Amino acid sequence: MNCPYCGKKLISGFIYGGGYGVQKGIIWLPENIEPILEAWVFESEKLNKNNLLSEAKVKSYKCSNCRKIIIDIDDES
Repeated sequence: MNCPYCGKKLISGFIYGGGYGVQKGIIWLPENIEPILEAWVFESEKLNKNNLLSEAKVKSYKCSNCRKIIIDIDDES
């Protein structure tokens, strides 16, 4: 699949929520990596900028027509 903005190939992956302590939050992992603790710590990209007491959430925009979700991981809201 290619990016609708730049045309480059996108990397397929999954968004996971949860975790405990420092790793609490929403992360993205490539589809070839299982969501085990080691991958959660070393292979993931954290999508939210929360602290230990805040909700695990990330702002996103969904297109009902093409069924894509766009997430700006630099958005502080």
